Amino acid sequence: MKKVFAVLVALTLVLSCAVMAFAAGTGSITITNAIVDSTYSVYKMLDFEPSAADPSKGVYTIAEGWDAFFSTGAGKDYFTITNADEKTVVLTDGKTVDQDLATAAVAYAKNTASVSAAQSEKATSANVKFEGLDLGYYAVDTTVGTLCSLTNTNSTVTAVEKNKQPDITKEVQEDRNDSWGTWNDADIDQVVNYRSYITVGYGAVNYVMHDTMDTALTFDPASVKVSVNGTEYEAAGNYEVKTSGTCGCTFEIAFYNDFIATIEDNDADVKILVEYAATLNENAVVEVAHLNTVYLKYGENNEWKTQEHTTKTYTWKFDVLKYMVEGTGDAAQEKPLAGATFQLLDATGNVIKFSDVTGADDVLTYEVDADGTVASFTTPDSGELYFLGLDEGTYQLKETDAPDGYNILTAPVEVVITSGIEEGAPAPAFKVNNSADPTVKVLNQTGSLLPETGGIGTTIFYVVGGLLMVAALVVLVSKKRMASFA
Repeated sequence: MKKVFAVLVALTLVLSCAVMAFAAGTGSITITNAIVDSTYSVYKMLDFEPSAADPSKGVYTIAEGWDAFFSTGAGKDYFTITNADEKTVVLTDGKTVDQDLATAAVAYAKNTASVSAAQSEKATSANVKFEGLDLGYYAVDTTVGTLCSLTNTNSTVTAVEKNKQPDITKEVQEDRNDSWGTWNDADIDQVVNYRSYITVGYGAVNYVMHDTMDTALTFDPASVKVSVNGTEYEAAGNYEVKTSGTCGCTFEIAFYNDFIATIEDNDADVKILVEYAATLNENAVVEVAHLNTVYLKYGENNEWKTQEHTTKTYTWKFDVLKYMVEGTGDAAQEKPLAGATFQLLDATGNVIKFSDVTGADDVLTYEVDADGTVASFTTPDSGELYFLGLDEGTYQLKETDAPDGYNILTAPVEVVITSGIEEGAPAPAFKVNNSADPTVKVLNQTGSLLPETGGIGTTIFYVVGGLLMVAALVVLVSKKRMASFA
């Protein structure tokens, strides 16, 4: 479809160049729908000498510096040289001017030292006009390589800029429901998945994707995948991942122009999908948005830059306060309790591992660490424990040992962390057990449990009662038998 569209555009522009002739002289080319701040150039490929009898007809000859293009380059497949000495050319029978010729002509002009632009103009508005051009056949560099023919002094050719500027978007995956958006939350040490879509602008070159992650995100270069319409492309010959760029970003992906040329399309549904991943690391701070920003640069000198797009990754916490109640009634007081040991389990019952990151304030603080060595926690005199780096979800706080003289909890305490993040919201509405207070209070009761299985206190009564029932049954049966013999 791309090729068909390109040919139609080229033919439309070339046909629009055929204007009735009046007298030899100069002409003009106007570019409409120009991209502001982009530089447009026109290159004369062929000189034109109009016929005195009919100025709309005449002879085309090869312009200075273009000999190789028409004798051995792309031009020889479209034009036939009829007079080698005077370099006269005609369009070969059965050939039509198309986008491939236009692209090749512009590339030749830019890479040939003996060829220079007849005129260049930087667009300050949606229209760019070149005036006073000698008659001839011109390649117009609008980054789509439009070709136009000027045939007389009154020729005013209008070429419409058909470019679609490149663009890029960015999303992060929320693992809770596998949705994609501008934010997510995660455990520390969790892999975070990202994807960016690059919209290809026809004719643009030197695409470089720049991605910047803050220090709480560790990029995995091996995770990069590039695909188009479900077809994955390997890096060799198509793109290069660089982790030591000069822009201060975390990594760059430089796409080769030949790769871009194979997928250029004016169809908005065709995009380059770039997938990659990073790990939320120990630098993550609770309730702080950890940013990942992407943008695309392109152009001959990589001077053009798209809008930046940013995703945010959060992580959460909760605190434990172990306490007991001293006194009764109005005199009852809550007091912290030391010596209670806990484990934290995830929703599937797995024990979560942590690293001890307790600071100078001696508040026992633990951070999620898949390779950590801490899996149980004992409350100090303050009764407080702090757990950092948790994803949204449901957890079980399981007491494995109670202080002397206190009952161990018979069931785990459920802890539910909710982020409350919404797309476009300025900040998350983070809650623990539906409260803005992240502290989970755990009460321990004093006293000993009544003996159950194996306890002599109740067992002896069960045994004696059973024996008395058996004896009464024996006596009753004996009396009935004796009565029957009387």
